[in-house]
Amino acid sequence: MSGVTFLGSGGGRMVVLNQMRHSGGFWLKLGDVNILQDPGPGSLVMVHKHALKPSSLDAIVLSHRHIDHSNDINVMIEAMTGGGFQRRGRVIVPPDCLNNDPVVLQYVRPFSEIVEIKEGMKISIRDINISFPIRNMHTVETYGAIYEFNSRRLGYIPDTEYFPELARAFQGVDFLIINVVRMTTDNRIRHLNIKEAADLIGSIKPKIAILTHFGLQVLKASPDHQAMLISERTGVKTIAANDGLSVSFE
Repeated sequence: MSGVTFLGSGGGRMVVLNQMRHSGGFWLKLGDVNILQDPGPGSLVMVHKHALKPSSLDAIVLSHRHIDHSNDINVMIEAMTGGGFQRRGRVIVPPDCLNNDPVVLQYVRPFSEIVEIKEGMKISIRDINISFPIRNMHTVETYGAIYEFNSRRLGYIPDTEYFPELARAFQGVDFLIINVVRMTTDNRIRHLNIKEAADLIGSIKPKIAILTHFGLQVLKASPDHQAMLISERTGVKTIAANDGLSVSFE
């Protein structure tokens, strides 16, 4: 069985800092491979709340270094490796998570294999293939991912401003997880708004799209209602994530 469990569905400063929605990222179970994507604040707590076992993780992936995506990266590396006593797993991150002002601390790096993301890179974990098709346009180095498993493809578009190449990069995915922080555009922070997310979903045409990482504007506008409107507009079944939501990819 393959699927995703959302350890949080909140994004943006006010929602995360006030924990109006949790912010632990999401856990992928793809066959017998377990991957934690973007462990923001509270990820460790939410992993245990949902009876997931950090020691079963095969990889932790960061899309970028911002706190709402990376805050729990070091404690989750320790949890994955039994406090560092069992070297295992991969930590897959953009280079700026490791260099100046690193978010992955030096002392945990020997616990796992460290992999630096490059645009166009492909990596395999047993029979799961992961690719990073394009660098996003955000305030720091940011990459989405495509996970290939059992002849299916899951795309993840994290924080970014809209640009046309995004749709081409994620064409052909069966499932799409997309971060939607805002209802309207603020050029200072470079996030997708809800209309841009709908445009991407309509162009990519996955079987199922899942909205997540909601900022305050989207919460006030009701994520469920926005998902319904996108479903009607695009013909793509669109779901709004909530904390603890599990979706099967079967």
